[in-house]
Amino acid sequence: MTSIQPERDGSRWRPDDVAGIFYASVWLIFLTGPVIAAWHSSADQPWPGIALGATAVFVVVYLGGAITEFDYDRGPSPLRLVVLVLLLLGLAGMTVPAVGPWALTFTPYVGALLIFSLPLRTGAVLCVLVWALPTLGTYLISESEIWALLGPGIGVLFVTAMRLMEHFDTRTRRAEVQLRAARERDSIARDVHDVLGHSLTVLLIKAQVARRLMETDPGRSRTELEDIESLARESLDQVRSTVTRLKAPQLPGELEVARTALEAAGVRAEIHQGEGLDTSAGSLLAWALREAVTNVVRHSGASSCRIEVDGKRLRVADDGVGLGQQAEGNGLTGLRRRAEESQGRLLIGRAYPEMEGTSAERPGTAVEVIQR
Repeated sequence: MTSIQPERDGSRWRPDDVAGIFYASVWLIFLTGPVIAAWHSSADQPWPGIALGATAVFVVVYLGGAITEFDYDRGPSPLRLVVLVLLLLGLAGMTVPAVGPWALTFTPYVGALLIFSLPLRTGAVLCVLVWALPTLGTYLISESEIWALLGPGIGVLFVTAMRLMEHFDTRTRRAEVQLRAARERDSIARDVHDVLGHSLTVLLIKAQVARRLMETDPGRSRTELEDIESLARESLDQVRSTVTRLKAPQLPGELEVARTALEAAGVRAEIHQGEGLDTSAGSLLAWALREAVTNVVRHSGASSCRIEVDGKRLRVADDGVGLGQQAEGNGLTGLRRRAEESQGRLLIGRAYPEMEGTSAERPGTAVEVIQR
């Protein structure tokens, strides 16, 4: 007696649906009790035959209800569910003259139809009532011992426990799906921020340079405009690729873009690239380089920037004003999360005294990323 949820278009059965029908069918073995009781019944004819026939019809109707109604997410057809429940209770009632208290054996199946077709609270209450009311009525009007009537209650308890486990399992899986979606949205947002923040900064600087050189050096101004056009196309491709998760930035290309961006901003660039770069760390280091250079160009006021990359390590240091007491912005915060997700480490500190041109008053900034 478990949830069966066919394909919504009804055109195809999934393996889970077939397994669910089989699982619901297995529990019908307990109806052998009423069948044996009807077979050996001392009731007048035709009640034993009616009880056997009603039990057979009950099995068919119950399985039909399991196939069509066991879907508490979609919600059952109210009229059809009411008709099914009344029909099943009527069939169970037709066995009473022949089997007596054994008719209570049918109640867990009716309860299962309710609890797996309705929201948990409503279904659980109705499931218990469908068993409890007939059991209480039988106890009051018959000489049966109460303990002999509680057997079907074990089935109702078992059905309720199964529904609770399925409820919590479904809720957990949905929460996990929502969490993964939230993480993916956050990751895409960081990627878009990194791509657009860096690219737009470089475009702005180059546009300012081109405007200043328009009258004094038209040839250089034309070159800057061509670079702007090329960079805009590349940035558009990167945004599309980021959103669709088709590719990540490549470190060699980012090194060249960083050199161009720094020089366009009037910052002297020193790039030291060691041998043996680990390609598995390239994506993280490329994102780190992009964010670090964007911060140098935008906020540092530096005159020089040194970039060192070797193996799984990237270090970007400048002789600018330093971070001071300012908190990390969205870019560095996103970079820190990206590093943690990639099992890496982000270190941010002062470039003074190792960086030439820095001082205690102007300590510069050093950003280091290590991919483990």
